[in-house]
Amino acid sequence: MGNVLIGDGLEHVRYLADTIGKRPTGYEGERCAADYQCEQLTKWGCQSVGVQEFAARSWDFDICRVSCDALGAIDALPIEFSASTPMGGVEAELVVFETTSIDPTAVTNKIVMFCGGMAGAEVLLQGKPAGVIMVTPERALAWHQIIGPNTPLAGKLPMVTLGFADGVNLVRRGVEQVRLEIQTQIEDVTGRNVVATLPGRSNGKRRINISGHYDSVPAGGAAADNATGAACALEVIKSLSTLQLDATIDFVNFSAEEIGLYGSAAYAESYEKQLEQTEIGIYFDGQGDFLGQNNIHIIGGDGLVDVIRERCAAVGYVVNLQRHFTGLDQAFLSAHGVPTLWFQRGPQLTWHTRADVSEDVSPEAMKASIAAAVDIALHVDANPGCFPREIPEDLARKAGEYVKSGAPCW
Repeated sequence: MGNVLIGDGLEHVRYLADTIGKRPTGYEGERCAADYQCEQLTKWGCQSVGVQEFAARSWDFDICRVSCDALGAIDALPIEFSASTPMGGVEAELVVFETTSIDPTAVTNKIVMFCGGMAGAEVLLQGKPAGVIMVTPERALAWHQIIGPNTPLAGKLPMVTLGFADGVNLVRRGVEQVRLEIQTQIEDVTGRNVVATLPGRSNGKRRINISGHYDSVPAGGAAADNATGAACALEVIKSLSTLQLDATIDFVNFSAEEIGLYGSAAYAESYEKQLEQTEIGIYFDGQGDFLGQNNIHIIGGDGLVDVIRERCAAVGYVVNLQRHFTGLDQAFLSAHGVPTLWFQRGPQLTWHTRADVSEDVSPEAMKASIAAAVDIALHVDANPGCFPREIPEDLARKAGEYVKSGAPCW
């Protein structure tokens, strides 16, 4: 890569996650984050910098409290699109199930706690519990479970998650009564994708797409998911902005990834002509773990896999390559024939929790991913046709099926 300057993006993570904080689509944090990104992109000399607005159904919350006499207040977070309780909350008998197969009459007017998964929507809506609590052995902390705005339970029942240890304590202490108070906002909003371009010598006949998502769940600043991904995409653009390239570089940081991919659906529809000329899409979601594994999830053919393996080896980027369909924002690009890479680093144990903070983000891990992505972009730019712009039939079919109804896809 010669003398190309590579940053680590940590300043962007800190601004997005710490200074701004939560960034649910359609709310103030999202607007502030979009303004910040536009300022950076303009400073680096990008053109057509701005926001693409789209309609979405979003949510936020003001109050989420679970408590009982034996344990006091217990850390909890609403399940996405949870309904609210009456003001002041509800107190009811706690019933616990270790199975999702239940009699609806066993939960009527009770607060029901499930371990490992919830009963089906039809059963819960028939049973009409006062509230639902979900715990899972894989989750140490309360977290925002995604259910999507068009799913049957959205807006119908008060629903929260607890960390596994807190669920165990409720059972161990023999708690019989629990108080639940949730106040959420569910409404139609205007979301904002952040877009920009770096024009190339080919005048748009060749294009490379760099993207991530910058919206968050309402738990907090959401550093790993996904201030890091937004920052990586920004830093790739910053590096490429210092060069004269043949391909036009299209930048988009999507909003609404956390609520149903409205942003990427809107982008793919509006930028269809540009996507026809796009040779590769590089997408970031989840970066910066201090310990973990670098992954690149590939929607593309054998030739693309070979190129990515070669380039990662050339820059010493130790990575696990996986070619399979992944249903995130980049799926909308692949549904338009664009081979895509999703840069992801795991295990991301804090995502969708209050513990997803910038102090747990490794600048070294960020910089390594940014450097690999810049190298791949430069290689594609300098070597037209270095891999066929094709997607295997099975992956293309999955992408098409995934996006055929538009957003939301969760």
